[in-house]
Amino acid sequence: MNCAMRKVSLIVASLAGLVIAALVLPMAVSAMCLNAANARAAYAASLPSDSPARVSALAEAEARLARARDAANLSRLALADARIELARGEPARAAAALRASDASLRGDPIAQFTWANAEWQVANASAAFEHWRAAGAIEFFIQEANRARDRHQWQAMERSARIAIHLAPERADAHYALADALGHLAPESAETLAELERARALTRDPEFLSTVLSRQGEVLAAQGKFQEALALFEQAMDVAPRDARPRTDYARTLLQFRPAERERAEGMLRDSIALAPWDVAAFAALAEIAESRGDAAGAAEWFRLGLEKNSNHPLLLFELGKFYARQGWLAQARQTLTLALRYETRADNLQAIARALAELPSQ
Repeated sequence: MNCAMRKVSLIVASLAGLVIAALVLPMAVSAMCLNAANARAAYAASLPSDSPARVSALAEAEARLARARDAANLSRLALADARIELARGEPARAAAALRASDASLRGDPIAQFTWANAEWQVANASAAFEHWRAAGAIEFFIQEANRARDRHQWQAMERSARIAIHLAPERADAHYALADALGHLAPESAETLAELERARALTRDPEFLSTVLSRQGEVLAAQGKFQEALALFEQAMDVAPRDARPRTDYARTLLQFRPAERERAEGMLRDSIALAPWDVAAFAALAEIAESRGDAAGAAEWFRLGLEKNSNHPLLLFELGKFYARQGWLAQARQTLTLALRYETRADNLQAIARALAELPSQ
């Protein structure tokens, strides 16, 4: 009897194992296929729209997705579908797939972000903002704006900053990012200074307040409002005495507005370098002062010191190349501008360096 019972128990256990395997293995395979489909869709989205590799990656993503159709989690299938449709340039289909999904995607940040992108591309802004908020996307757009600043992509920076402001109007850094972008795109625009005022009113961080005040001063100086600019730089120095930016800005504006105070400006620039050896604008300004009084050797020395502290910095190399050209040292100018071209990554600066190279007289 005991032997018979043991056999029955073994049979039941074996059957249970088979049932569990029948349930779990397809789900595991389906999950793997879903992950692979999502990965291929993400890869396809990173490629140019006319790339054969993009077409191939999308086909592979669809094949993987087809193998996952037996999964119980239909919402994950909807997300994978949507990502493929977005990569294919079909945002309306992507949005429709996500709208038809069940409620489990509501708490998924990746799904919400994908959904927002789809709604944005079909001009459904209110739904896009709703899903970006659900995804907690504010930091993403702030960082996107900052990355665009580093690349001097001012229109992209403006777009990201405007979305960030819509998501979180209380964020001072979002208003600052928009103002910074507009300061390059439309420096005379009243919106530039208005956004800087909003950033200034919203921040309580002294270091960031100094940055905002400095940017306000830079915009005003570019408009020829030198006295107002100097007042703002002074405020920034009071708020953050160890911030080199307003000190350098003040000195450079002083050289334009009150050239007789060149000695004072030079002292402030030396202070900036002592505070921040990475302040390449201060090195370039000191070289300019030396050159203006006929001291070419002194100017060259400031460039040398700046590049010693900031190896191969493209701005310093560009300024040094132009200095060599003004001195008639054409071989050094060509060599230095070529080096600047190698290390520069921003499109607008690359164009300026290329123009300077093209304008060099033939030897």
